[in-house]
Amino acid sequence: MRVRTSLYAVIDGRPARRPRWMLAALLCAGLPGAEARAQDSVTLDELAVEGEGRGQGNGVGNGAPDGRTAASGTIGLIGPTPGYRADRAVSATRTDTPQRDVPQVVTVAPREVITDLAATRVDRVFNYTPGVAQQNNFGGLSVFSYAIRGVTTSEIYKNGFPLNRGTPPPPDTQNVERIEVLKGPGSGLFGRSDPGGLVNIVTKQPTRERFVEMGGLWGSFGQVRGTVDSGGALNEEGTLLYRFNLAAGRQGSFRDFVDGDRLLVAPVLSWQITPDTRITVETEFLRNRIVFDRGVIALDGRLGVLPISRFLGEPGQSTYQTSNTMQVRVDHRFNADWQMRLATHFNTGTLEGESAEIRAIAADNRTVSRDRNLRDYRWDTAIGQAEVVGRFDTAGIGHTLLLGFERESTDSRVVYNRSNFRTSPYAIDIDDPRYGQPLPPLTIPRNNLERITNTALYAQDQIALSPEWKALVGVRFDFFEQSFRERIPRSQVDQTYFAATPRAGLVYQPTPELALFANVGTSFRPNIGPDAAAVALSGPFAPETGIGYEVGTKIDLYGGALALTATAFRVDRENVLTPDPNNTAFSLAAGAVRSEGFELTAAGQITPEIKILAGYVYADAFVTKDNVLPVGTPLINVPRHSGSLLAVHEVQAGPWNGLGIGGGVRGVGERAADAANSFSLPAYIAVDALAYYRYENFRFGLNVENVFDTEYYESSLNRFRVYPGSPRRVTGTLTVRF
Repeated sequence: MRVRTSLYAVIDGRPARRPRWMLAALLCAGLPGAEARAQDSVTLDELAVEGEGRGQGNGVGNGAPDGRTAASGTIGLIGPTPGYRADRAVSATRTDTPQRDVPQVVTVAPREVITDLAATRVDRVFNYTPGVAQQNNFGGLSVFSYAIRGVTTSEIYKNGFPLNRGTPPPPDTQNVERIEVLKGPGSGLFGRSDPGGLVNIVTKQPTRERFVEMGGLWGSFGQVRGTVDSGGALNEEGTLLYRFNLAAGRQGSFRDFVDGDRLLVAPVLSWQITPDTRITVETEFLRNRIVFDRGVIALDGRLGVLPISRFLGEPGQSTYQTSNTMQVRVDHRFNADWQMRLATHFNTGTLEGESAEIRAIAADNRTVSRDRNLRDYRWDTAIGQAEVVGRFDTAGIGHTLLLGFERESTDSRVVYNRSNFRTSPYAIDIDDPRYGQPLPPLTIPRNNLERITNTALYAQDQIALSPEWKALVGVRFDFFEQSFRERIPRSQVDQTYFAATPRAGLVYQPTPELALFANVGTSFRPNIGPDAAAVALSGPFAPETGIGYEVGTKIDLYGGALALTATAFRVDRENVLTPDPNNTAFSLAAGAVRSEGFELTAAGQITPEIKILAGYVYADAFVTKDNVLPVGTPLINVPRHSGSLLAVHEVQAGPWNGLGIGGGVRGVGERAADAANSFSLPAYIAVDALAYYRYENFRFGLNVENVFDTEYYESSLNRFRVYPGSPRRVTGTLTVRF
């Protein structure tokens, strides 16, 4: 509670220390007494690598920091953020920079948002992240397909390293400190990606404060889950710190015969070797079992004919996923102005399982043909990064310079065997399904090996031209190599590309509370993977390229407690692959597509008692050039109108101190349900409610998702793969912290 009250120190009449950016603005305005601090606009804070983690700020206790964060401009992670407002982010610049100084929007969901939503998976948080739309979730096995500002992407990162190599399980929120959604092109720093944006997950870090937090969750459809979060110092000097997170649970579903199990173990160790050098070793082991589920079907383009619970696969067929990750980071400070970070990321994983999937429907509109699918995917990824950040000034102009090098090597193997639904239909009646038929033979084998290497150099300069004007320029150079070998059927494709992806932006701050900005950036993403079209005899498709433009404004209200943003954007892409409407097993190049619109967001505190996270997005995404799809065809799963509001009122004093009551509203407009726009997903509005009570070291929570039991559909791939949203779901949580 004390943290939130301090945000209103100026309003309440209590004295508040003026930060340097405010004094610079006073100087610009010609106010008396500001001249003495004129040089503060370019004076550099001392870079730091020593420091302590902070309490997780999840609502148990006061959530106050138990250590300090690194100075502005340092490389690395950002600690916990109380409330719903995060005034700093790393995803736009890879440095700890105030959001008002960055010519790009980063929407942050801090830990408190995750806790209030009782979210166990990252995609649940996406429901309240403006501009993010659900896409194909690969039968529940992945969240690596979503759209930001109308641009479909699979880019999810963890601490700046890509997670979408292979097919790992959806990230678990137990080890997540914050989720940052970068809006607009990110290739200038992250490499091959999409111009609409990307997601970067920041994990929990070691703390000096000793604590143990235990939690339990119980919910509808047989959901049960237990968690442990602990941290502290392992020696008297406080130079050896740890963090340990564990989550284990079972999840049923409103879908017949669909359930899953999950186990997460995530230990982290940090050693402050000297005041200038720290090494952190972070590991995460995730095990996931789930019944592969392609959803319902649309009969003649009509939804609602089948109940949303109807499962058309085969009961008892499960898919098992493993993901083992280790990240090692070394931070070293050379002096007060220069710092280095060396980091590595290793991941190995598997996906094994069997499923039955619909491929065709008979003329009676009841009998569907299925095929039997047996998957065995394996992958290994090794990525190394070296970054140097320095702060200096030239002729009164301040610079924060970032230089980086990255090397990636990913090897993957895909064994995917199927039956032939034309010769062995494996048929089922969708109105009266009879399961347990004899399994058809696997007659369509596929076995491929893929090796990807990528070497990159990148540079970025954050320039303080004056107290009012700030600029950002950067460029990344990628040298990409891929070798794709099909063993069955035998073929091989090799491709090599060199790409430069520049970016630039400008910020104008006429007052400390107001920032106007503009940016432009490019993107580069090779068309790779076991896609049938990508290994055609004619050779691989050219890489997808994109360019994004954006202008907007950022406003801080109530002493910085509430942040408002308004932006207008346009994104153009070329060489885009989309599902072939005539053959779902293949892809086609849509030629060129565009997404344009505007976005409004609000995050933070309206009063010390009321916190909100809200946004509205208008995105018009459509085909601009194609040989198959008509120009103007809307892009799949992208609504023109979407918005959300999450608001919570928490009592700050008196006998009900610690009681929070709130809820959310999610609205999504009508969307194209397949690449050809042959049918649509209807618009919907869903309402959620939540309540919690904090008493000393305990937190009791109750969440009701989809209060009015609205029937809706989240996303679709084609008429045989439509994913319904969850009906009313009730979840209770209890945590205790020692």
